Amino acid sequence: MIAPSLHRKLFSQHSPSLDDKIKTQCHSQLKSFGLNKEKRPVSRTIDISLPPSMSNLSEFLTGIAEQQLTPYRDFIERMVNCPSLPSLPESWSREPGWTKYTPSGPISVPYPECPGLVFDVEVCIQQGNNLPALAVAMSPDSVYSWVSPALDKPWLYNRAPSTELLIPLGNKPKVIVGHHVMYDRARVVEEYSEDRSLLRFLDTQSLHVCVSGLENTQKGQWLGANSRNEVLDKEWMKVGAPNSLAAVHKLYCGESLDKSARDVFVTGTHTDVQTEFQQLTAYCAGDVVATFKVLREVWGLYTERFPSPVTLAGMFEMASSFIPTNKNWQRYTTEADNMFHSKQREIQQVLSNLADEALLRYHLNSDKTKQDPWMSQLNWNTKKILGVKDKKLSKKLQAEEDERRKQELENPTPTRMSDVIDKVCSGKSPKPKHYLGAPEWYRALCPKAASYHDITWTRGPSDISLSTAIAPMLLKLSCHGHTLYRTHHYGWGFLEPKSEEDIRLDVKILQAVFPDVTILDPIEHDDSEDSSKFELGDYSSQVDNLREQITMISKVDEPPCLLIQHNFRKLLLNASQSGNVGSPLGKGFISSIESGVIASAGGWEAEQVLTVGTGLTSWRNTRNRILSQFVVDLDEHDLVSGELRDSARHGRLGVILPQVVPAGTITRRATETLWLTASNVRADRVGSEFKGVVTPFPGYCFVGADVDSQELWIASLIGDSVFGEHGATPLGWMALQGQKSDGTDMHSKTAAELSQGNPGRVSRDMAKAFNYARIYGSGKGLARNMLRDCCQDLSEDEVRQSIDQMFTSTKGKEMYRLTNLGKRQALLHGLHVEELPSEDVASLANLTGYTIYQLSNVRQSRYAGGSESAMFNRLEEIARSEQPATPFLKSRITRSLEPRVIQKSYQLNSRINWVVQSSAVDFLHLLLVTMNWLMKEYNIPGRFALSIHDEVRFHIPQEHKYEAALALQIANLVTRAFFSAQLGIHDLPNNVAFFSGVDIDRSLRKNVRDECVTPSNPHGLSVSYGIQEGEELDIFTLLERVDTLRGRRN
Repeated sequence: MIAPSLHRKLFSQHSPSLDDKIKTQCHSQLKSFGLNKEKRPVSRTIDISLPPSMSNLSEFLTGIAEQQLTPYRDFIERMVNCPSLPSLPESWSREPGWTKYTPSGPISVPYPECPGLVFDVEVCIQQGNNLPALAVAMSPDSVYSWVSPALDKPWLYNRAPSTELLIPLGNKPKVIVGHHVMYDRARVVEEYSEDRSLLRFLDTQSLHVCVSGLENTQKGQWLGANSRNEVLDKEWMKVGAPNSLAAVHKLYCGESLDKSARDVFVTGTHTDVQTEFQQLTAYCAGDVVATFKVLREVWGLYTERFPSPVTLAGMFEMASSFIPTNKNWQRYTTEADNMFHSKQREIQQVLSNLADEALLRYHLNSDKTKQDPWMSQLNWNTKKILGVKDKKLSKKLQAEEDERRKQELENPTPTRMSDVIDKVCSGKSPKPKHYLGAPEWYRALCPKAASYHDITWTRGPSDISLSTAIAPMLLKLSCHGHTLYRTHHYGWGFLEPKSEEDIRLDVKILQAVFPDVTILDPIEHDDSEDSSKFELGDYSSQVDNLREQITMISKVDEPPCLLIQHNFRKLLLNASQSGNVGSPLGKGFISSIESGVIASAGGWEAEQVLTVGTGLTSWRNTRNRILSQFVVDLDEHDLVSGELRDSARHGRLGVILPQVVPAGTITRRATETLWLTASNVRADRVGSEFKGVVTPFPGYCFVGADVDSQELWIASLIGDSVFGEHGATPLGWMALQGQKSDGTDMHSKTAAELSQGNPGRVSRDMAKAFNYARIYGSGKGLARNMLRDCCQDLSEDEVRQSIDQMFTSTKGKEMYRLTNLGKRQALLHGLHVEELPSEDVASLANLTGYTIYQLSNVRQSRYAGGSESAMFNRLEEIARSEQPATPFLKSRITRSLEPRVIQKSYQLNSRINWVVQSSAVDFLHLLLVTMNWLMKEYNIPGRFALSIHDEVRFHIPQEHKYEAALALQIANLVTRAFFSAQLGIHDLPNNVAFFSGVDIDRSLRKNVRDECVTPSNPHGLSVSYGIQEGEELDIFTLLERVDTLRGRRN
């Protein structure tokens, strides 16, 4: 546990103690799960000085949050409480820059002086280079408009974005309010300095999501009902809405919002904006008025439901993200894109060659080719050429021509392969370049020549890629060793052998369904069986299934012989989805291709295509988002530091402001389309090194840490709080002391249990996914689907048994409290109990004739006997309460998921997930607010850069890196101590009190030693970009570095 001096500072007069009876109970429970290991070695004592003001953590954190909200919250209150909004002008000024509209007329101003503004920016998407075209701002007293100098000088938009074409708001304490305001923030000049500005950005979209956001299922139902113009009459629909300004404005203000003018900015040109300037500026102003009205309605709800000032202060921090760039970024995007197109051409060439080879094999031996299970799926019909008559040859000349043609096809020289293909395809067409004599599938791949002299025409099947429908057939793909088939109605699938028993049954069914067709029985069986006893009506489901499968594979009336011995299994993206698969080469099947579940029988070249193709998915999926990043170049006038000014003069410095939504989901997790969603670097993924090439400004570094197993620790802490001690439950013990080396950590134990004595069947990484899904509230259904996906050789019974066993040992058995009637009935059957497992209550109901609702109170269920039972009982207690709220900052759930508008059991999993995830957001907000205060308290310059789920990164001058790293350790200590104290546990283990390591790096990569080698960065970061390894420092090393640094300064 933490040192006594730290304990006194953080937990004041509270001394850790645990009742002997509870301690015995905990030890007994741990022993039952094989966790009664010898005591782990005690870690070294860590003693650091803390500011005196931390004597009461709750008061301290509230106080520093209030400091950070001053004077900004007052500005918001003034806006919310203003009696009326100012009137909009009848005509809008076209003068470049800011214009203020006064009773005496419009006047030019450098920027709005008001401390509270509602702000909206419009961008001409097609031609504006992401730069602003116009903007409108409104304070409680005045209206302002801004016009870009480039609107009447469109050639300015052709330059690289720079601050001279951005919008000034003045670097003074102000609150800027907008709907998805981070989009507008990216067009504000003051946000591009190396130091954080005095502006604070408040997002009404995030406020709405916190207060009235919809869960995904609800969102789909709302959008469906709205599109059908149905009355939104469900209770949760009356208090919730999707996130668009129009929907939010309708919810809070009851007024519809006309957004049709927006299309001009999306699809129009500068000329369109100039022509319709008055209407478009009025449209922008309309959005500002709507946002202002939404703010006035939602603000009171937000402050009521989120009483801690830490929450708002944390959202302000999340809205200050900052990513520095230099010439590396442009180089990276160019090289990754070039590599992508190069690999695409390689794949196209291989697929083109495979198509040519397939065509040649067909002409050599068409019967054999048609017997190939992949080639037989292609359309080998040729198009009849009108107006061309066959020229008859004598039998001798025809035989000689056939032999010559055969020899030429069998032994084509490499340099004349294309000529041979031309001869095969030309038939007797007067236009051979159109390949009119080729089969239909081949012709579809060949572009047509405009004329005989078309120099842009490409020979052969060049219109082909991995997304082409026939690519899997040319690559001869299989799944689990079975040929993949493509059907018109059911997508992709494969034929799986049936058991002998199923074959016999299907033969009988087919003989009954098709009495006039001879059915060949591939299995010998006893002729003495009385077939007259066979009743087709007893097998209606099998009949329907067989008819459906016949339709899948064949259009002929007779059942295909293959279906007597095989079942057609649809290829599914995952076991929980039943929709058709468009291509087995899509991104959803990458893991199946990498594991060999989907493989190629087409030879070495085809296998290489699969390997290279999966390597292109990362860039294909993120390319548009990466290339469209709004990178603003800085010049010396934009920077304060002399060193940075020199760098700006001699090299390209820039900034990306990620358009983060501080609370983008109902769990209040931040969302963003690239930086918060893209996967980490992979050696085989083109362009996946994009975070690694991001470097800080010269003289700066990134200081950050990964909050180790954040959600797992929070969930286990909630469970441990039942007993008032860290590690009191099996889950808590595994989270704190479990180790991979001896298989006592949570993920190793789950992997061993799911592997069923077959080590390695379920890896530790796979088990981690099962554990987090369960902790987030997912049930057995999803777990079974996940197990089917990773262990497709298991039978349904094995899947069900494995998942039931896992849930029993982890979540425990669901116990129902018996009613008085239930107790009497149980006693009559020899059971003197207050509660029973749910399955036993069902059995008792069958025995007595009563329902389970008469025998028990289902709503008072609890879990028992599992390693996570205590945690789930507490989570469900919170989720089922009248006003679910996090146990830390008392943040309440969105109104659309509160029990008063939905049944307590409806969306229970979503509410359980909300408790864990929203508590993790409380943790992040506390960490950021504490770090902000520590940096000011100890005069550490720098600013928050980015938070990626559980990672946080700060942009810090090199000479202050160790002090910033120590401040981050202290922020973590304070946050963890507060979390524990809020649950009544007044102590903290050393191994969670401090980060296992703080990263100090010249790259935004996840691992300080990762070279980020990929196909587009084959030589690594150190060789290609000059980025050397960073430092990862534990608390002991960090304290030594700080002491050394202070000694030098003194």
